[in-house]
Amino acid sequence: MILHRIVSGVFGLLLAIGGFVAGGYIPTDFDGFTPFSAAVAVLVPGVLMLGAFYLALRLLKFAAIARK
Repeated sequence: MILHRIVSGVFGLLLAIGGFVAGGYIPTDFDGFTPFSAAVAVLVPGVLMLGAFYLALRLLKFAAIARK
């Protein structure tokens, strides 16, 4: 069981770092963007970032308390 917790902790940390990396792709300057392309430019990395943080939270919670 301890091996599962260690692997979950490592993957959780990698996913948290991946969430910050995905958040870095959200543009802050929208010059030359159409409204649709601006929405896609924000939503795609935003959804990836939120998904990575959600999975990281679940894995780190399991690693910390060993309950689902």
